[in-house]
Amino acid sequence: MKTSDAFKLIVQIESSVDTDVFIWKGFNTWPLIRQILWVELTSTASNDKTSKKGSTLEIFASIKKIVLAIYYSFSEAKISQDNTKIFISRPVYLQELHSKKYFDRIVDPIIELFGLNEKITKFYVSNVPNKKELMYEFLVMHQSFSFNILTLDSEQKKVFQQITRLSSVSNLELQRRYKQKLRSFIRWFVAAKKILSKQKKLKEIYLTSWYFPDMMGICAAASELGIKTIDVQHGKQGKYQAMYSGWTKIPESGYTIMPDNFWCWGRTSCNHILASSPNRKSNIPFIGGYPWIDYYKKKLIPVDSKIIDNEIRVLVTMQPPQGENTERIPDFIVDFLLSNQTENINFIFRLHPGDAEGRYYCYKRLRFIDKKKYNIDIGEGNLYDVFVSSTHHITAYSSCCYEASVFNVPTLLYGNEARDIYEDDIKDGAFVWTKGVTADLKKWLHIRQQVKRNIYPFIKIEK
Repeated sequence: MKTSDAFKLIVQIESSVDTDVFIWKGFNTWPLIRQILWVELTSTASNDKTSKKGSTLEIFASIKKIVLAIYYSFSEAKISQDNTKIFISRPVYLQELHSKKYFDRIVDPIIELFGLNEKITKFYVSNVPNKKELMYEFLVMHQSFSFNILTLDSEQKKVFQQITRLSSVSNLELQRRYKQKLRSFIRWFVAAKKILSKQKKLKEIYLTSWYFPDMMGICAAASELGIKTIDVQHGKQGKYQAMYSGWTKIPESGYTIMPDNFWCWGRTSCNHILASSPNRKSNIPFIGGYPWIDYYKKKLIPVDSKIIDNEIRVLVTMQPPQGENTERIPDFIVDFLLSNQTENINFIFRLHPGDAEGRYYCYKRLRFIDKKKYNIDIGEGNLYDVFVSSTHHITAYSSCCYEASVFNVPTLLYGNEARDIYEDDIKDGAFVWTKGVTADLKKWLHIRQQVKRNIYPFIKIEK
């Protein structure tokens, strides 16, 4: 299902069913169900083929999590108790710098802004590979062991039946996934409350990608303790991103398993979030800008230092399959690379950092292509270093298109997903779009374009 169609269906479901029946110890857990629907409805056919394999491994993964949770319950790290701010992130956002150290593009620039004036601790919610040396010290937060027998009451079962009728998603699968997510949420809630309750001076928690059980549990624990939570934008928060936009039934006091605030790159993100509930009194977005771009331009590379020669260097930022975007590398790019019109043109295929199967896919997909025509970027290096050495950028729907424009790199979007998501940008001329035609790519690559700046104020940049 297309992203836009999945979004509209979720909004319809939310308006049609009683979302208030899903309560755990006073917390409205509807956001957990919304996340389940978002994943189910945007899954591709290729993902469906592997779902059975994933299910067979799920039991073993759950057992492993329980064992680790018990272990970490008895080996708690010593954490300073005088923090005024805590940052919680994910290893996927680490970017390798020229120094070979890794920098968290989401939270580290904000830590830099606070400097030495605040007592801060940074956490990750999963282990960081030992080979990575980070710019800032960190601790790893682990979920606690918590055994809960979860049952659904008649009203909850009734709502799941209604959702199945509206969405065709399996009723049994919805119930199974909800219990699974709720258990995870509870374990993270218990772990976070144990840590946060000792932080008597703590006022704010900055976190990333709030819409998973780990961050929801942390938000819930913080809300009980009167600690403010802020989700820092990590990518596009567009009008069809169902975990940010389209909320129609926000409780008067807000969803306490959601962040109190959303730090957005620019006004457009705020507008998307508020469009369905402009008068909300909680879960409020605000414009914070994108400090990573400012940090990079000021400290890591001189402005306008890009080297231009006769070679065309095309960066393709890929995403795992989702919605109608079933191929990481579309046919029209493969056809172009197989043609005889690629002299002085080099492609860089950059994997999404969270795409575990992407590298194998690229090798298989490009096996008949001359290796001199392309490189594969596994996605751990600094994206902006690649932009600086690129002349063109192609993506299906990644918000990297906005970041590319900051470095004066024009973007070609392709496919129906991109046409829906970036409709206004395409009309305004900020980006070029193709349905997926090789002739369009050839024409676009050989036209030197001036990037239109400030047409779409998605990212606020410090001057």
